[in-house]
Amino acid sequence: MEKNSEEFIYQKLKKAIVKGYIKQGTKLVETALSKQMDFSRTPIRSAIRRLIYEGFATYETNKGASVIKPTLEEIQETFFVRQQLEKAAARLTAERITPAQIDHLQSYLDEEIRFFETRDIDAYYRVNDAIHLLIATASGNTVMVRYIEELISRTKIYLILFDPFQTMPFNPSSHEHQQVVDALKATDPAAAEKSMEIHLKSSYKGMKIPLIP
Repeated sequence: MEKNSEEFIYQKLKKAIVKGYIKQGTKLVETALSKQMDFSRTPIRSAIRRLIYEGFATYETNKGASVIKPTLEEIQETFFVRQQLEKAAARLTAERITPAQIDHLQSYLDEEIRFFETRDIDAYYRVNDAIHLLIATASGNTVMVRYIEELISRTKIYLILFDPFQTMPFNPSSHEHQQVVDALKATDPAAAEKSMEIHLKSSYKGMKIPLIP
């Protein structure tokens, strides 16, 4: 029962954060949330820990948990580093990717289109991550993969918070991902690197980031 309550609370809080009903920087106080949501503090605490683990909230000693409030500089720097690493990964992968991995990527692209059409945001970002991680993994550089995985997790939070996913009439990422996969299939390192650069720059520019103090 507590587990079901935790899932319900987690989904409700996450949705409120994504929709902006709970503002960035807001403190997540167990006692207040327990009273507002009419649940005991145990599942509230577990849900908050999950939000912290996934990057939607942060925790500071003596201050407690708060909804993440990234600075513009932090977002820019994180995307810059991700771009550099994924460009390098795409170049390496173009030289060694297998037909089976290409087929796997293509199936992910099909899923991405379907999830965008149904506006399933969780599934959409899950398959989006899978596309980038498979490209990174195929590079054969395990150290690079670990850093890219961490950067994907961090930037995904920014994309969820600032990407106009629900109001976009079409998904530019599908076409951009296809260009990356086509370059990999053609074993063209320069084209793969350039396509990845274009895609990640587009992802950053597509976010509706307010002026963050």
